Amino acid sequence: MIHSQNLAEEVVQLECVSTDNLPEFFKIYMPALSSKLLRIPPDFVDKFGEDIPARCRITERRGGDMSWEVDMKKVNDCWFLEKGWPNFAQDNLLRDGDFLTFCYVAKSLFHVQIFSPNGCAKRENSGIYNETKPEADINGNPSFSCVITKRNLKRDLCLPITFWKGKAHMMNMKRMEVTLWVENKAWNVGMVRYGYGIRFQKGMAKFWRDNSVKVGNSCTFHLIHTKHLSFMVTFD
Repeated sequence: MIHSQNLAEEVVQLECVSTDNLPEFFKIYMPALSSKLLRIPPDFVDKFGEDIPARCRITERRGGDMSWEVDMKKVNDCWFLEKGWPNFAQDNLLRDGDFLTFCYVAKSLFHVQIFSPNGCAKRENSGIYNETKPEADINGNPSFSCVITKRNLKRDLCLPITFWKGKAHMMNMKRMEVTLWVENKAWNVGMVRYGYGIRFQKGMAKFWRDNSVKVGNSCTFHLIHTKHLSFMVTFD
């Protein structure tokens, strides 16, 4: 884990790197310095010339349609990712010592890849996948559990890859509807496949609201009908 502020100063000269065609830089995430805003290396800012964007979009390099709008702001001759950056950090569960690479792939668009301090890419444990946990219930039917984030309440819920992988009826679909049951009441929710993931999307905001779900609540989705994709949802 990285705890020293001096280390941030020591790596400044090494932060800015580039490929043959696309400029890149890296940052080591330290909450005390990076949770509210993230400094962009000066040498990288020089690559923009006079065309420094006031707002940029950040996506995860592994693909999918998820993105975050982030403002770029100048403070005391230094440029930072500011408004919108805390949302990215929170949604991706950034931790002390995480290593991030930023690649500027198009006008106002960054692709970011996140690595844990152990050197491995962060995948299902990111905020996008919401730390969902696949398991089997007492009847042998598959289920998964998750802790609800602010992002889930506003947008969608991503199913863990290990839950749907191998289920041909889910892997081959593009868009379909599932039924979520809480006791004897049902909600129809849109399920969509994007890139490497499957998400409950349209109708989820109403489902959370009707069931008074809040950030930090835990819930489990039990698959009770495979063909018609019905889930029984329980809350802890």
